Amino acid sequence: MHQIIVIGTEPPCPRCALLTSVFKELIARFDLDASVKHINYSDTAAVEFAADMGLITGTAKDVAVSLGIKLDLRRVKNLIEHAIQDQQCEFNEFNDCKWSRELDEFLKPFEQKAWQKGILMTPVVIINGQLKHNGSVPAMKNIRSWLKV
Repeated sequence: MHQIIVIGTEPPCPRCALLTSVFKELIARFDLDASVKHINYSDTAAVEFAADMGLITGTAKDVAVSLGIKLDLRRVKNLIEHAIQDQQCEFNEFNDCKWSRELDEFLKPFEQKAWQKGILMTPVVIINGQLKHNGSVPAMKNIRSWLKV
């Protein structure tokens, strides 16, 4: 049985919500022996998981603070509120949560700096206790590979 944990924000941001939705849908679609759970990045289990790697859990905002820069939250809100749905996007059928590639691209610099600052940045994907991805939405081919579908 696969145990999948998505560490994110509560309530889930569009990126965390999309990942949770993708895993749940694929588990149901392929009748996999798996479970998926979304937990807040401040939950004890998330904090302990990161601590075992010498990291702390955090969001792009936490990374920005550690870098001494201000995250443009107005821009983030605008990207979410006006999410452009790319009809060719591999996540289109799962995306009822206002995620967009533009949002991931806007947050990419924070993802790239998170490890340097000792932050395990959301969203985080853990499968069977192993870190698979963090800081953005991984490619669908990676998700399918992890689930072997």
